[in-house]
Amino acid sequence: MYFDPVCKKMIPNEQTKATSTYKNKTYSFCCEECQNKFNQDPEKYIGRNWWQRFLYRLAENNAEEFGEQKPSCHD
Repeated sequence: MYFDPVCKKMIPNEQTKATSTYKNKTYSFCCEECQNKFNQDPEKYIGRNWWQRFLYRLAENNAEEFGEQKPSCHD
């Protein structure tokens, strides 16, 4: 089993669709889209500890939800 660092899925060996090597370590992906996202910014997915990754994803989700506007609770 492999762990896709982008979508956080466990992938059986035979279902790996793509791989990338970064800093002498090979990462496996469930699809080419995950591989492409990883290749654009590998540190986004592996360079942070779990808390930093959580905060980064929270910020991404807030940006998608609220766009350029702040939530009303931040006025």
